[in-house]
Amino acid sequence: MAKVITDEKIIDELLTRGVENIYPDKAALKKLLMSGRQIRLYCGYDPTAPTLHIGHGITIRKLAKFQQLGHKVIFLFGDFTAQIGDPTDKLSARQPLTHAQVMANLKNWKKQIKHIIDVKNIEFKFNSHWLSRLKFADLVKLSSYFTAQQMLARSMFKERMSQGKDLYLNEFLYPMMQAYDSVSLGVDLEIGGNDQMFNMLAGRDLMKKMKGREKLVLTTKLLEDPTGKKMGKSEGNMITLEDTPADMYGKVMSWPDEMIVPALEILTDMPLTEIREIAKQLSGGANPRDAKMELAYQVVKIYLGLEAADSGAENFKRVFQQGDKPVEIAQVAIDCANHSIGVLELFVQAGLAKTNSEVRRLIKEGAIKIDDQKVTNEQFRVDLSAGRLLLQRGKKQFVRAVKK
Repeated sequence: MAKVITDEKIIDELLTRGVENIYPDKAALKKLLMSGRQIRLYCGYDPTAPTLHIGHGITIRKLAKFQQLGHKVIFLFGDFTAQIGDPTDKLSARQPLTHAQVMANLKNWKKQIKHIIDVKNIEFKFNSHWLSRLKFADLVKLSSYFTAQQMLARSMFKERMSQGKDLYLNEFLYPMMQAYDSVSLGVDLEIGGNDQMFNMLAGRDLMKKMKGREKLVLTTKLLEDPTGKKMGKSEGNMITLEDTPADMYGKVMSWPDEMIVPALEILTDMPLTEIREIAKQLSGGANPRDAKMELAYQVVKIYLGLEAADSGAENFKRVFQQGDKPVEIAQVAIDCANHSIGVLELFVQAGLAKTNSEVRRLIKEGAIKIDDQKVTNEQFRVDLSAGRLLLQRGKKQFVRAVKK
């Protein structure tokens, strides 16, 4: 068993930095950690997509901090719950997934987290191992620990009902199943984003009722834009852990300036004293560019490694500050008949625009180029038989197009 570290300063920062809430309270969890006993803790992740994102990284990094103190970390694959889908913060029902789709999604997850946490010292588990074995009688007994009022009190359900949208019974089952995960694992602590508070507290209550023991809960702060909207895979605005160094660095640089300070706190290991100094400088009118570049560098270093961070920073300077083309340009296979395709469809297929109307607008703005030549005619067609074409949107987005 690993030696348990009880350094009070380290524990205080662990329970403060990037933390939204602790249940029952911080003092209870601190007392447990200071006791020197090795605790068991977990966080669950539903494989609803093949890539983890930086929002997942927040809780994985928190698990890693507990791991470094000598505690037993469990990484739970929600392969069963993913087939239902967590209704948290969703104003419509999720599309169900098959178990085969779920398993395909998590295929590369261990590889994606290797820079964040020591995967050799994690206990990986699948919640299908206990949830799939529940019989109907078990489900009836489990549901007796919860009330309809408890479920209907959730804000997203209230809003959907007010809009006349359907609520499905399987969505009520989700927090019950996540709660049962805690009981089955027999953990001392569960970690999750603050949006998971309802589900995690359901597990805390169920542990008391079924096992007569305490389970503490720690919720982390969420990565949000200035409007308070969560950045994640469902919202389509998130950095994934499979992004290239250039993409990851560039996406951080595209974030609003208001995100610099909170992101430095929850995404990096920069000392809090330095973050407070940066916040002071920014409030005093300092140019946010340098602080955001440091944030981008730290994020890439943590999630992809030091060499990747150097590469991402160099690429950004070359492309965005010096106006050169990036060294690595993504290649996209274009589906077209007889090698010929119109410019509108070409840029949509290449992922440089969402609609033909958007391409038309970009052409009018002079923001579209093919092989360094500006496109001025929306009826323009190109021949892909000669080889690769360099497509450019604005000054920063490049794709090489080839015929599929």
